[in-house]
Amino acid sequence: MKTTKEIKIIALALLLSTGLAACGKQQSPTVEAISNNAAVSDTSSVNSFEYHASKIIGINPLVPVRADGSNMDSSLRGYLDAFGIVALGDSGSCTGTHLGNGFVLTAGHCFLEGASTSILSNQACPTTKVYWGYRGSPATGSPKPVVNSVSQCVKVIYAELTEARDFAIFQVNNPPKAAVAVAMESARTAPNTKLTIFGYPQGRPLEWSQYCPLKKNTVAPTAITSPARFAHQCDTEPGNSGSSILAIGPNGVAKVVGVHDAAAPDPLKYNIGTYMFDARQILLKQGFNLDQATGAIAARNSTRAATRLH
Repeated sequence: MKTTKEIKIIALALLLSTGLAACGKQQSPTVEAISNNAAVSDTSSVNSFEYHASKIIGINPLVPVRADGSNMDSSLRGYLDAFGIVALGDSGSCTGTHLGNGFVLTAGHCFLEGASTSILSNQACPTTKVYWGYRGSPATGSPKPVVNSVSQCVKVIYAELTEARDFAIFQVNNPPKAAVAVAMESARTAPNTKLTIFGYPQGRPLEWSQYCPLKKNTVAPTAITSPARFAHQCDTEPGNSGSSILAIGPNGVAKVVGVHDAAAPDPLKYNIGTYMFDARQILLKQGFNLDQATGAIAARNSTRAATRLH
């Protein structure tokens, strides 16, 4: 049965200023141009429920993030450079999150959209780059958005787009210092947990969903059949695919509990994510220990994030 997938194919032109490069010096790259053409739809038999573009739940509260993070809660500012816009060559853009040591989380369909397979592993990715911390005009009033750093995708460790789950882990060079740790829980996230999402809706600079507590009994019994999937009500738009779903602890420390990958069919009022506890187990079966791979840097950054840039 053919069903409509959520897709994130957005024409993206990221032209970096070369500045003093010819003299052997490097400037912080600046995004000169972004093209946000209409998304392109596709069909495939990948799921038992219908994929739609990500949706706004109620009134759109997405907040553009200032370059200096000054309009964010102080506990969130240290994470801002851990979020990057994933430029997928001619295939559009998604959102990625640095988990530590150069390992990045995004949605599986970002790599598998239109592919003849539902799983990739140890796959080269020469046409994919990540522009970290791409966000709006600085407080100084410069009209140009800024990028903190740029990474080249080295390898897709694992990507899956199936009825059960939709996530990908890939490795990059030149990773940012900022990272967000993956939550160590091995069960579904408790109702009323404070969630939030950062991402690149429609390819725009970084925007914030604000807080969206996980509601109890949000999911209709037949809407999500996989225990690896869950419903959330953080607002998103196309381009947010791959945004990490963050649980915010009482001390303001963020942990990744899932990855945003789809929206429920209308009239249901929620978006859909894949749990990281399930993704961790799948990766272990593939011989990749996510906690060991990312733990040292991600844990350090998570414990310090609440005090950075205060």
